[in-house]
Amino acid sequence: MEAINHSPEKHPKQEFQVERLAFFSDAVFAIAITLLVIEFKVPHVTKESSYAEVWHEVVAMKFKFLALVLSFFLIANYWMQHHFLFKHIHNYNKKVIKMNIFVLLPIIFFPFTTAFFYESIINEQVVVIPFRIFLLNNVLAGSTTFALYWLVTKKHPELSYKIEPKESKAFEVTMFFAIISFFIVFLLSFISFEISLLGMLPLLAVQLYKKFSHKK
Repeated sequence: MEAINHSPEKHPKQEFQVERLAFFSDAVFAIAITLLVIEFKVPHVTKESSYAEVWHEVVAMKFKFLALVLSFFLIANYWMQHHFLFKHIHNYNKKVIKMNIFVLLPIIFFPFTTAFFYESIINEQVVVIPFRIFLLNNVLAGSTTFALYWLVTKKHPELSYKIEPKESKAFEVTMFFAIISFFIVFLLSFISFEISLLGMLPLLAVQLYKKFSHKK
């Protein structure tokens, strides 16, 4: 039987281990998105229930729907950035493994911070507390993702394939803008909750602009 010669610089299971990191991360992102809907309770319907009563229960869930959709797209966006990085990562070390775990930490908190936010929105006196936690959740998610990017492209560039300058700049600008924007909104919440909500509009405007310009 012919012997298989493996390069001493490359472990025979290296690519498989990198894929394990990606698959494990994908599972965490998928579970986090799925758990967002766990808090949704089906409207209570009986034989005596009227159309108006059931519709009233559905309308009462409007904040839950809005919070779920918002968190869904946020988690999906962080997954897309993570997916972009692992498209280029071909090797790893302990630092990459640890940083990838830190990336997943804020992701698993999204179902909690989302539920806490929409359950408190009916109370104007306390809603700012879960809102701030939700904002910090996003700051942490963006910061850890950027830290992973910096680790594999700047500190240990040998662990990843070279990213095109245009793609690299777009990634950096996107992450910096998201992190800074969420942090600014967090600071604004100490001035006024209403003003801080308006501070979310630039985030939405930029996302819409990016989609429009991409189509153009």
